[in-house]
Amino acid sequence: MNLVELLDQAARAAPGTPAFIDGPAGRERITTYADLETRSRRLATLFAGAGLRAGDGVAIMLPMSAALYAVIAAAWRLGLVPVFMDPAAGGKRLAEYARRYPLRAFVGTPAACLLRLATRALREVPAAFVAGPCFPGARSLRAARRLPPHAGFHPCTDDTPAMVAFTSGSTGRPKGMLRTHGLLRATHAVLSAHVRPGRGEVALATLPVFTLSNLACGATSLIPDVDLRRPGAADPGRLAGQLERWQARSAVASPALLERVADYCLRHGHRIDCLREIFVGGAPVFPGLLEKLRRAAPRAGVRVLYGSTEAEPIALVPDVEVGEAEMAQMVRGGGLLVGRPIPEIELRILRETGAASPPGEPEEAAPGQPGEIVVAGPHVVPGYLGGEGDGETKLAMAGRMWHRTGDAGRIDGQGRLWLLGRCSARIEDSRGILYPYAVEAGLSRHPGIARSAFLSHGGERLLVLEPRRGAAVDVPDLLGPLAWASVEAVVLVRRLPVDARHNAKVDYPALRRVLDRGGWLRRVEIRG
Repeated sequence: MNLVELLDQAARAAPGTPAFIDGPAGRERITTYADLETRSRRLATLFAGAGLRAGDGVAIMLPMSAALYAVIAAAWRLGLVPVFMDPAAGGKRLAEYARRYPLRAFVGTPAACLLRLATRALREVPAAFVAGPCFPGARSLRAARRLPPHAGFHPCTDDTPAMVAFTSGSTGRPKGMLRTHGLLRATHAVLSAHVRPGRGEVALATLPVFTLSNLACGATSLIPDVDLRRPGAADPGRLAGQLERWQARSAVASPALLERVADYCLRHGHRIDCLREIFVGGAPVFPGLLEKLRRAAPRAGVRVLYGSTEAEPIALVPDVEVGEAEMAQMVRGGGLLVGRPIPEIELRILRETGAASPPGEPEEAAPGQPGEIVVAGPHVVPGYLGGEGDGETKLAMAGRMWHRTGDAGRIDGQGRLWLLGRCSARIEDSRGILYPYAVEAGLSRHPGIARSAFLSHGGERLLVLEPRRGAAVDVPDLLGPLAWASVEAVVLVRRLPVDARHNAKVDYPALRRVLDRGGWLRRVEIRG
């Protein structure tokens, strides 16, 4: 089944229903399902006229918008394979991406087209299109307006390539992920079962795979007027205004973006009463954020989604199941509760064996004990382009292929998953084994701390804190409940470095560089 059939079905069922609301705040554009279908059919005619055929790769550098999804649908009508590239990756990395999958076309903004001219591997792509009036060497997508709609669609099987995306490379060399039509349909089945946007319901859309599922459900995706590449710097007042103006009923977003909005609301005594469901994921969700969201959107049920780029989602937990007992466990070092694994996925905890893994099938951790989280299921990406990275992240076990998330976790007596941090961030010394979230989770509720990081550096257990602006942090008072963690020094920094994609995960390599050069505000030695 070609995924574009799901879009066409939604357009036939409710042609006048808005598929997208996007554009500048206060001047948003509405694109109905009928508009989206017609636009994608005309674009398919444009692409076919350029000689593109099924299986050809199409490099895409467009921001999240209705136009982006019209291009994706047009590509699928012809059996083309969208290859998503982030312009911020830089010319060298873009050239590497271009060599990983055979490209026959390029679609981008004028700025992206300029970057194409500066990147030889992209400049050699035969056909180029610009999302704008004109650009040297590129044909405007607007030319499709004068073309007849393309009839029909290319037949696909479950194994037909649907899209290629690249990992951020924050933990190593970027890997190319090819998702097939069958895998994306399985992902939609999972998301529609657990996220459930209703037909015509306005849903804040910030994560691409969830937006595709919105389209298949007939929901209306509200794309916010913020830079989704930098969620931690978004204008929260503008976003809160859009949510209320369009009466959004649900939202799926990263912790950094939702924390900006929640902080804004609490600072101004404001509430977002239109929201009924909030799904937060893509990065660690600490208890402090859950408490803020409960106050900022009191009518909304908040659900934490845990997953990885290769498996979206893995587990979820409603905030009503994170009570005082669970909060107390987090403060005492239990980690982050992320809920029960969804029934569509199989999850196991493998015993960590250090750098040298013994031969044979991996051993599972004892019940309740921590280890690496591995998953398998119909919506889990089975491998990477060219097999690059499969050796480190894919695992044959129990007669099937599993994905190694690289995350450490444990399963409690109720079958709930607790996240402990990256396996690579595990601290193992003479005092025992400890994971970063065991310490960081409890600190997220401290009113004077914006973010924290717990790590071993220079042979010491360090607690690095980013104080909130204007807040005073009483280190002895702070460490009282953390005596079990054996912290040897507390370091206060102006800002903790975080990942570029979600602005929420601590960038430990960058933090170590800050510590190496003594880039802190204050350091407090702890005497045992």
